Amino acid sequence: MKPYEKFLNESFGLKELIESYLQIRKHFQGLGFSQKDLENVTDVTSEMMKLYQNFQNNQKALFQQVKDYGFDMDWNDFTEYIKPILSKIDEITPLSNGNYKRGNQRDEDY
Repeated sequence: MKPYEKFLNESFGLKELIESYLQIRKHFQGLGFSQKDLENVTDVTSEMMKLYQNFQNNQKALFQQVKDYGFDMDWNDFTEYIKPILSKIDEITPLSNGNYKRGNQRDEDY
């Protein structure tokens, strides 16, 4: 295990990142998205944008924290580290199987 991995495993920032990604997945579940729908999201809700911005902020803050502590880690190392964690969240929060055709209700935020 690399030193930065041990640090990240115990980091509160990683827990925040996981929670923000989980919120995004739950939002997509609630809207009936399939995994394929995520390839080209055309109707973006304000909640979606808020959750995504929060995720990005947590991601950048965690990476900066690792750098501030002096660990030798670049952005590619960081994304390779979090990729299996996010994939695990994808497994425990499955989206629809794609048989559901999501209509443009424009009422997602109400």
